[in-house]
Amino acid sequence: MGDLRRPPASGHSSAFTFLEIVMAMAVMAVALIPIFGVIHKGAEETDANASQAFAINKASEILNAMLDNVPFEAVRAGNPAFLKTSDLAGIKDYDRYGDAWAKDMAEMLFPEGAKTSGGYSCKGIHTDPRGISYLVTLKVEDVCATIPPSNEKPENLKIGTGFPVSPPNDFGEHARGDFTFSFLRNPAKVSSPKWMQNYNPNPIGGALTGFPRWETELAPGNVSEPPDNIYKDEGYGGFSADAPRFIDPTAARYTQRMAGDKVNYTSDERYAYCTMKKLIIEVQWNLEKPLYSKPETESKGTRRIHLMTLKGDISR
Repeated sequence: MGDLRRPPASGHSSAFTFLEIVMAMAVMAVALIPIFGVIHKGAEETDANASQAFAINKASEILNAMLDNVPFEAVRAGNPAFLKTSDLAGIKDYDRYGDAWAKDMAEMLFPEGAKTSGGYSCKGIHTDPRGISYLVTLKVEDVCATIPPSNEKPENLKIGTGFPVSPPNDFGEHARGDFTFSFLRNPAKVSSPKWMQNYNPNPIGGALTGFPRWETELAPGNVSEPPDNIYKDEGYGGFSADAPRFIDPTAARYTQRMAGDKVNYTSDERYAYCTMKKLIIEVQWNLEKPLYSKPETESKGTRRIHLMTLKGDISR
């Protein structure tokens, strides 16, 4: 009988030893480390991008609400700013914006915000679906209107004959650095009595009987401005060279004090004629998991974004 303990003819075992398996797994683990690193980094970047998108969207929503749904004088300067209407009772355009309205608006835009003597604080916390909290703070600055000389008048400037083909002349920086508004004055023909009678209902009888009552009744020769190009400046004979006109029209510039009335919430002359407010919103959050619910805590995971806009007093 043959020897059953004799090894195979090849002289080699076909099985892996335990040591070989361990070494193979070690090599594979080392090779996978960079791959796991890339996956982890990708997940972190995705998380960071999602958080930033939420913060930007929330900041935009709040700024849009402040611009569209909150009256100008209800927004009070500060860091954080305040919503306040309790001192505007009985003032036109603010009848329906009582303290209850201010409270509801503040709670919606800035949850967990506090009420102080200055009004409802524009600072609160929003939380996204993943449980990350975002501290939202709105800072508001009233654009100052400096006190002008008693005889100050609007400035005038001819914008140049090249307009509208080439850029118009423009006003330089205001001497006191005030926020200003500029616009083109109505052409001289607009103030002509003959032009007015063509667009206003004519009286019954008298010398104007027979003149058209409405623009649609005007004959082509009576149209007050050239229909194909209002900058032709036709039919301006008899007007002085300094009169506002279509060719080289005159621009006028007004300061805030000239363009608006006093606001109702301050006696400070620097801000009494404020018509513009600067709104700056900050959103801060923390990407460290133990600090998800503590966005105000500063750490290496702290992130923040800022958005800014201007709010004008369009009711004045």
